[in-house]
Amino acid sequence: MLYLIHACKDREHYIQNYLIPSLIDQGIPNEEIKIWMDEDHKGNLIQCMESFKWCGELGEGATWHIQDDVIISRDFYKRTRRQNPSTLVCGFCGKDLGPRPNRIGTVNPHEMWWSFPCIQIPNHLAGKCAMWFYDEVLNSDREDYVNRVSGGKSDDWFFRRFMILHNPYFDTINLSPNLVDNIDYLLGGSTINKTRTKDTSAVYFEDKDLIEELESKLKDENLYRTNCSSDIC
Repeated sequence: MLYLIHACKDREHYIQNYLIPSLIDQGIPNEEIKIWMDEDHKGNLIQCMESFKWCGELGEGATWHIQDDVIISRDFYKRTRRQNPSTLVCGFCGKDLGPRPNRIGTVNPHEMWWSFPCIQIPNHLAGKCAMWFYDEVLNSDREDYVNRVSGGKSDDWFFRRFMILHNPYFDTINLSPNLVDNIDYLLGGSTINKTRTKDTSAVYFEDKDLIEELESKLKDENLYRTNCSSDIC
């Protein structure tokens, strides 16, 4: 099993000091964790498709794709290990994102949640999505494709589009309780959707006390940094 963290430089401190330690504390070996950092500022969409291409080259198995602004549940590792690697598993459902949060369990891809904060994708499927993107999407004059590509975002939109077009009956699970919650508001807000007003917190995340604990730690750390930026430090 591989856990791939999609990351930007602004979140490096959180990743190294909080997210990765939380994964390791649950027993995930270091060698199963990989950071996919946007070192060259290629943008969310291209970075995602490059990671999909790389995953496709890994061959058999599946990868858990995790974004850099999540907190994991207490049983994250145990429950991710239980999932069938040949299945698409959505581990997150945003309150205002859904779609249709009540569709829990086995669904067809057109009912899969917007789950890119935490999703298991079989490697061969990720590779085929990347191939479709580079061969068809980037060579298309469809207005919606062109607009989304130029925006540099919409990785989840393109993946959903790929699934509906090419794998409409693929085994897909909307997993509840959710495996992660979105905590970008504790990290300065979304780095790609600055004007977003929707509630992106998870519908089915149960370990709310972990969020409170993290918030307290981050506040203490921010106070420490403020104090140490003064002349007395």
